[in-house]
Amino acid sequence: MSNDLLAKLGLRVRELRTSRGLTQAALAAQVGFRASYFSHIENGVKGATVETLAAVAAALGITLSELFVGVDQPMPDDVDRLSTALAGQSPARQRILLRILADALRLAAET
Repeated sequence: MSNDLLAKLGLRVRELRTSRGLTQAALAAQVGFRASYFSHIENGVKGATVETLAAVAAALGITLSELFVGVDQPMPDDVDRLSTALAGQSPARQRILLRILADALRLAAET
């Protein structure tokens, strides 16, 4: 996997993990790996086997295909910035921000 793909996959894993309120240690325990290994994956330092990614996806309650959404296709800059900004927030703050965004989109659709 190229470094760009590893970084995008790592960001996607982090987004999904934090949106579920999981720590690296909690997800690692569910999958059977050390938290440091997940840190390497999330930071794009190391790749993972398909089996490992399938286990991560299952622990997150998604399919392997869902894990790769946005990873293999270029994301528009605005979406990428939004994704990065959300990934850096606490799960509680992410939920608040996503509700605000959903409300704004709903209001925009009504006008």
